[in-house]
Amino acid sequence: MKKIEAIVRKEKFEEVCQALENSGIGGVTVTEAKGFGNHRNGLKPKMKIEIYVDEFQIERIVDVIRRTAKTGTTGDGKIAVLDLEKLYKIRTGEEGAAAI
Repeated sequence: MKKIEAIVRKEKFEEVCQALENSGIGGVTVTEAKGFGNHRNGLKPKMKIEIYVDEFQIERIVDVIRRTAKTGTTGDGKIAVLDLEKLYKIRTGEEGAAAI
């Protein structure tokens, strides 16, 4: 299992979420964020999207985010794929991939 974290422009957020929903993923968690990159041009509003996925979904989901969030200018964001040691669904007690 993996966790995908994507930081995207606020103005691209709705489009990215719609593309993710259309891709058939199980769900996302979203947080408002601010940040700056190498250009140090002040804190800019961003959206952080977190998604728990099985290994076979990574390439497809990363591709959806990259295609949808890209404007081609500085500040488009980042995508990180992190190892997920364990995952539990609180309501049902399911573990691992079943908890996604």
